[in-house]
Amino acid sequence: MENPRPQAPALTPPMAPLPVPIHPPIAPIPVPPPRVPAPAPAAAASMASTPTPSTGDGGEAEYEVSDDHRAARERHERAVQELLQRRRAYAMAVPTNDSAVRARLRRLGEPITLFGEREMERRDRLRALMVRLEADGQVDRLLRAQEDDQAARIGEEEEEEQIEYPFFTEGSQELLKARLDIARYSLPRAKARIERAKRRHEDPDEDPEAEAELVVKQAGEFVLECSEIGDDRPLTGCSFSRDASMLATREDLVQRRELSH
Repeated sequence: MENPRPQAPALTPPMAPLPVPIHPPIAPIPVPPPRVPAPAPAAAASMASTPTPSTGDGGEAEYEVSDDHRAARERHERAVQELLQRRRAYAMAVPTNDSAVRARLRRLGEPITLFGEREMERRDRLRALMVRLEADGQVDRLLRAQEDDQAARIGEEEEEEQIEYPFFTEGSQELLKARLDIARYSLPRAKARIERAKRRHEDPDEDPEAEAELVVKQAGEFVLECSEIGDDRPLTGCSFSRDASMLATREDLVQRRELSH
């Protein structure tokens, strides 16, 4: 029996090391230069059209302003003036009563109402007018109108106070006679009414209203039991005597009829 020949171990050839790549040096990140804000178009135009200030004989600098800059400044001033006028208008004391607003407009020489104008619009127009007068320096005219309003208000209050005081006049003889007749007519009836009220209070059984209700209730319980011919023609009315012994009927002539109990 043959022994197997031993196999030689497999040899792995040595591997060369991998080359390490060499990176190029990294350049530093560039820093941007600081940005200068571009001038506005109006400012640029003004700078372009405005020369270097020059000094005159007096030594003061003289500037030339462009038309666009002047127009912008005027618009800004108008806006500021409108804002101030609006604030003064809201702070201005204006009467709330429509009649007082009309009176103030009349004293200021303005139309008291315009076509299609309502009460709130009329009040706003008065407020704008007062602000304009104050801005134009016509304070005297405004104060005069306010004084007239105060004088009219004081006059109305004085008239109301005069009406509140009692005013006596001497009556005539006819008035005295009429009052005496009224007293003679009403005093006895008032006395009787008070006596009836006292009796009703002292005697609860004496109640005319309750008695009347009882009579009405009893009359409602009546029923017709029989009928009798009283005359040739229909009778228009009848009445019993005090002792209930006779009955008087009325048609064309009054007839008396004796009743049998």
